[in-house]
Amino acid sequence: MVSDRGSVDAREPSPSSLGALPLHPILLAAYAVLFLYASNITELTASDVLQPLVMSILTASTVLLLLAIIFKSLTRAAIVTSAVVIAFFGQGHLEAVLTSLGLGLRTQLVAWSAFIVLATIVAIHARRLLPRLTTFLNVMASVLVVLSLTTIVPREIDRAAASQGDRVTDPAQAGGSPASTKRDIYYLVFDRYGSEWSLEYHFGIDSDLPEWLGTRGFQVATGSHANYRATDFSLAATLNMSYLDDLTVRYGRDTADRTPARAKIREHAVGGFLQAQGYRYVHLGSWFGPTATNPQADESRVYDPQSEFSVVLRETTIVPAVLRLLGSPERALTLRERHGPIADFQFRELAELRDEPGPKFVFAHVLLPHSPYVFRADGSPVTKIEEASEPESQLYGGQLAYLNGRIKETIEHLLAGPPGDQPIIIVQADEGPHARTDIDWTGREAEYLQVRFGILNAMYLPGADPAMVHPSITSVNTFRLVLSHYFGADLPLLPDRSFTWPDNDHTYDFRDVTDVIATLPDVPPLEPGPSTGPLPP
Repeated sequence: MVSDRGSVDAREPSPSSLGALPLHPILLAAYAVLFLYASNITELTASDVLQPLVMSILTASTVLLLLAIIFKSLTRAAIVTSAVVIAFFGQGHLEAVLTSLGLGLRTQLVAWSAFIVLATIVAIHARRLLPRLTTFLNVMASVLVVLSLTTIVPREIDRAAASQGDRVTDPAQAGGSPASTKRDIYYLVFDRYGSEWSLEYHFGIDSDLPEWLGTRGFQVATGSHANYRATDFSLAATLNMSYLDDLTVRYGRDTADRTPARAKIREHAVGGFLQAQGYRYVHLGSWFGPTATNPQADESRVYDPQSEFSVVLRETTIVPAVLRLLGSPERALTLRERHGPIADFQFRELAELRDEPGPKFVFAHVLLPHSPYVFRADGSPVTKIEEASEPESQLYGGQLAYLNGRIKETIEHLLAGPPGDQPIIIVQADEGPHARTDIDWTGREAEYLQVRFGILNAMYLPGADPAMVHPSITSVNTFRLVLSHYFGADLPLLPDRSFTWPDNDHTYDFRDVTDVIATLPDVPPLEPGPSTGPLPP
């Protein structure tokens, strides 16, 4: 090996020794991604982390090779590269701890710089210790990677075994024939838009949107409820036109793994059916991982190409700390800062899509009126301090009023074409509002479930008999109705049922609550309460 002096240095590891191949920087770079993956294994799949993992490894390899040229030694360069990797990924994980110890941001960054300098000094002067140091670092990094893989690999093996034949509904089996008139289809999901009862009881809000939609020819299902109490399960059922009992059979009741349900959103029966009918599937992405993009879609339009995992991974690095110290405006936007712009982007895209050639199926999961609360009724912003201090009923009401205006504007635009070209439009929620945390719900099971399950559900079905949409229809039957009527598919309606589960460690232990929410409770609205802050979909 060529030493720093340009000659062979016999004191560096020989090709036959364990320390000859310094893999530790690459392993540490991989571990940073694998650790985050393992920590969120119930929310992620291998496809979510592949690109960040490859980028992390390639970046570390590039730094290693550049430093090897400078040091004229791969072994020495590896020690410095590992220090850089540790500092780069360690800051985000340790910042809160270091801050609690009284270390300011500037001091923390100086400490990391000193750590890299110290590693450089050790790399230059270690000489005889280089083989042992390299072996130690290789072993340490390997152990860390293996520890992560012991969580990841068994879970992925179980998923692969359980997912054999996981497709619930094959569109080809639904029958049907090409429709004489292929109308555009818009499926617009507004997250946590509650039913009229849930809005009135929970927030004291009287939304005018259901009545307005009725005046525009929509069939409003006033007694509709979600089939499941969370976004991923609700959308999986709707888009596959089937309940999720197969997940209980395949994965059991004692699991927190939500990825099988989310896989049903990424490749669903509705999209496959319509693509087979010649439709172009356009997906308008949200910030929520399962609906951010869709590999099944012919086109995914996104405001921000970064995945949710990539954004979270970036927050664990030293980059945000450096940018904050520099006062740089180029820092990555927080989820709260992206919330409003993404929704506005989706509405702009909907307006533009009307004039694009069809037939097309457009799916937009708009995370409004879902928190964080960033809009007043007039569209002006809500600051983070205001969101933390104002009653949630006021915050939700303002954001809902703003959303109602955008929905009306969009519907008017989509229906502005000739009568023969009127699209099919589904305006629906995936779930109702999350129940307030300042309320003791003991003895109020019916009210709690009505809040969580009561949803907005309205359909514009040109040329269809209004009686097709009965008041209590649930979203699992949405596309059974649409595909049967407009395409002749053999998809009879299913019984309208609603399911919850005991906790998020038993996500497929479904409990039928249909009978509990069959009758609206005769109770007065709740008093306004404090903001609960942003919660996951």
